[in-house]
Amino acid sequence: MKTAVLFIFSLLLASCKTIRQISNEEIAMQSGCENLLFEGKTPLFPLEINNTKTTFIFDTGATISALLDSTVIENFSEKDFSKFGSTKGANGKKVSNKRFAIKFKSNVFESNNKVLTFINMPISPCQREKRSYKGILGLDVFFDKNLSMFLNFTDNKVCNITDQQLQQYLSNNQYQLLKSKCKMNQITVYLTIEGKEYPFKLDTGYTGSVVMPFDKRRVFQNNKKLELEGSLFQTISSHTNGFETIYEKMPVAFGAYNLEAKVNVSTSIKAQNIGITFIKAFDWLIDYNHNKVYIKRNQNAIESKFNRKISYYAKADQGQLQIVVKEKSQTQYQLGDQIISVNGEKVTAENQCELHDLLNKTEDWNSLQLEVISNQK
Repeated sequence: MKTAVLFIFSLLLASCKTIRQISNEEIAMQSGCENLLFEGKTPLFPLEINNTKTTFIFDTGATISALLDSTVIENFSEKDFSKFGSTKGANGKKVSNKRFAIKFKSNVFESNNKVLTFINMPISPCQREKRSYKGILGLDVFFDKNLSMFLNFTDNKVCNITDQQLQQYLSNNQYQLLKSKCKMNQITVYLTIEGKEYPFKLDTGYTGSVVMPFDKRRVFQNNKKLELEGSLFQTISSHTNGFETIYEKMPVAFGAYNLEAKVNVSTSIKAQNIGITFIKAFDWLIDYNHNKVYIKRNQNAIESKFNRKISYYAKADQGQLQIVVKEKSQTQYQLGDQIISVNGEKVTAENQCELHDLLNKTEDWNSLQLEVISNQK
């Protein structure tokens, strides 16, 4: 008991600045809508940070908002930082929190002292070239007691709506009430897969469809699957490493809808979430204060089949290309093998991203001439 008391006391001492920052934070919510932009499958939310226009990933799976690129803020190193606690990625790994207050604004919220966490998320040079977003927008800036959330994927908008507007949407009887939980800046809904019900967090930051952590006691009957191994995902804290079994055309019951979807069972992802590929097939009314979630099917398709054959994936870093993902049954190359030339062109820091894209867009690597240094040597 004494150890526990001393531990709590040390946390209180360490967190004084953080507590002061959070207690001083004021966010003014307002009814209205903000357009969502899409970078590939990633939903982006336009906002201003210290009067600079930028975009953050719109991530309903994040309970806090975070800055990923400090270059968007002038004199960033001179900010008043506090260090306390950690943020956990979807793979269960943690990174330390470094917090600061900043001016933060969009069409649906405004704050002169919004507390953000700065996270130096690992990213490959090829991803860095393409990335336009500077941070992650979590649900900590939403859910005012007088407003509900409307996720309108028919028109790609995020809206704060009044109770009167909510009732107007519900009055046409097109929305159905889901079994759900809204707590601690997280939204949980329930899907039935092969006849069994499971809880899932709403996670627009996950670009896939449905992901579940591996459980040896759970055996699906569906035999339409793709088995991969290696580093398939990047979380806020690290790149994953493990085995992924992706089922296609999995029967899923969601509310009154009977659907087919892709379901990924992962040894590396510890979260049980539905991602943007599934979420955007519905329009959502989220009455967080009354713990109610409503959905309506829209025009967006639900991915249920493999779009392409996956044999291998490569990752570029420091002028090298390395095989980081392979289909389980493939034996020609192994994880960690280094590709030193493609179609007679040597891999360099200058062309690594071009060759990286070529490799990862090519289904059959037998159509390419590859020179590889084996990881086994």
